[in-house]
Amino acid sequence: MRLLIHSGFHKTGTSSLQHGLRDNRRELEPHIRIILYEDITPVVDAARDFSADRTPEKLRRFCMRVNGFMKTLSPSDPRPVAISSEDFCGHMPGREGLSSYTAAPILMRALTMTTQETLGHDTDLSLMLSLRTSESWLKSCYAQHLRVIRMIDPWAIYAKTYISSADLNSIADRIEAQIGRLPLIRTWLEDSRARPLGPLTPFLDALGVPQDIQAKLDAPDQANPQEPQELQDLYLEANQSEMSDQDVRDAKVAARLVWLENCHHV
Repeated sequence: MRLLIHSGFHKTGTSSLQHGLRDNRRELEPHIRIILYEDITPVVDAARDFSADRTPEKLRRFCMRVNGFMKTLSPSDPRPVAISSEDFCGHMPGREGLSSYTAAPILMRALTMTTQETLGHDTDLSLMLSLRTSESWLKSCYAQHLRVIRMIDPWAIYAKTYISSADLNSIADRIEAQIGRLPLIRTWLEDSRARPLGPLTPFLDALGVPQDIQAKLDAPDQANPQEPQELQDLYLEANQSEMSDQDVRDAKVAARLVWLENCHHV
């Protein structure tokens, strides 16, 4: 069985890749078995739980859920299995008190070892990580934190606090050291953006999807377009205010809707 697991990282084009798989599912499913977050929610939820509270019990739970899911894959189906969820690496740094991806190498070792033990060591298993240059990644994460959670740090403090989490290639090195001889495919968002299907292209290439099939697919839209600095400033002001959490959420949603509406009118 051929199995490719795209396991991270957040804010590296993963959402665009996954939207591309969903939007082109009908055309792709004769060639690959597509597994996304909604298909493996208990597994990736267990990965996030472990990243926030690294107890042996939570790691065992993650392994048990990986084992349970892998047993559902039919070995008689000749199509390669394509799995994509950045949450395999745990929570994004900045959530749940985490300042780095230090749980990711542990999770990737557990994921690959459990997969091999369940499906057999002759399984053609490989991992893929999508990467991004440090400053661009930090700015993208910061913008999302401002919008989604009540991040109160100004950019200068945030960047200094989370700089150690931004060297994604170094984290990939640590993951590679944990997965033995299994292939680890690295793709860079700065490169994949120029490909015909964006971040989806290197993923399909790694699965061996023929070029004539790829040429018929719809290119995914950018899943999380960059928001302007003025909108981020409004988020930060709301986050730092004395308003209730609900009022802060409402204020940010209202500000974003106005921005989106103005975008559509341009």
